[in-house]
Amino acid sequence: MYRLGGLWSGIVLSLCALSVYADSAVTVDALNYPAWLLRNYQTLPLQPGTRLRDDDLIRTGKGGRVQLRLADGSAIRLGESSRFVIRQAAQRPVTGDTTGPLSFQALRGVVRVSSAFFDADGPRHRLELKIGAINATVGKADIWGRTDLAQDALCLVEGELGIEVSTTSAIDMSQELSCFVKPRDQAPLPVDLIDLRQHRLWMAETDLKMENGIVSEDGQWQLVLISLTNALRAGQVLSDFHRRGYAVRDKTVLRDGRILHRLLLPGFDSKDAALAARDQLEQQLGVSDTWVWKAD
Repeated sequence: MYRLGGLWSGIVLSLCALSVYADSAVTVDALNYPAWLLRNYQTLPLQPGTRLRDDDLIRTGKGGRVQLRLADGSAIRLGESSRFVIRQAAQRPVTGDTTGPLSFQALRGVVRVSSAFFDADGPRHRLELKIGAINATVGKADIWGRTDLAQDALCLVEGELGIEVSTTSAIDMSQELSCFVKPRDQAPLPVDLIDLRQHRLWMAETDLKMENGIVSEDGQWQLVLISLTNALRAGQVLSDFHRRGYAVRDKTVLRDGRILHRLLLPGFDSKDAALAARDQLEQQLGVSDTWVWKAD
């Protein structure tokens, strides 16, 4: 059940190295756990600040959500139980006021893309997004999409959007709250409008939830999950937390002449955020007597 010894050390080193990828234009901005990163055939818990590479796959679990930030200020948000692939993450300079396209693919779940909008300064990225059978080119737009076993859907919140599927000609969408739906193994439905109530429900599916505990790269508050004196046992428990999709760390301290392993979850933006997540995490991870402290 548990991964031990050298593999544990390798996982910790891999976690430390995730943030190093200078050419990437895509960074993990913030998230709700659980979430995983599949890279080079290795699955690791996702953590804020990670610079994403080509072919990285992000997976969110129940209650998990992820917010990605692009170099031009655009944002990509993923809902729970989603699978999302970074196809092209490196910046490609071109002439004019844009950089080369970045490419992504939603394999399952819910995604929202909010591009750097009209008041943004500097170069902007053109985004290419594949959602199931739908191919979209996103310039200045705010869009929402879902792909599941029943259908693929892509809705325009604001801006302009170009889409195409193999069974129909290209479509340009410019009307706010318009939605394109492609049922599985059927012809696409005519573009239709959604009402504001449905729009709000869909947008909420990708918003980070405070009650689940939002973590970010700059968060200074930490939730101490368990303290152990046995190094081998600490390695077993740490490995189990990682398998569950939580980027828990081992902080060793000296108490009464003994080394104590504090397994903690860092990155909460505030004490209230850590406290809000405590009860849920205790239930999910099977720990008790957790406590919150601020990093030195």
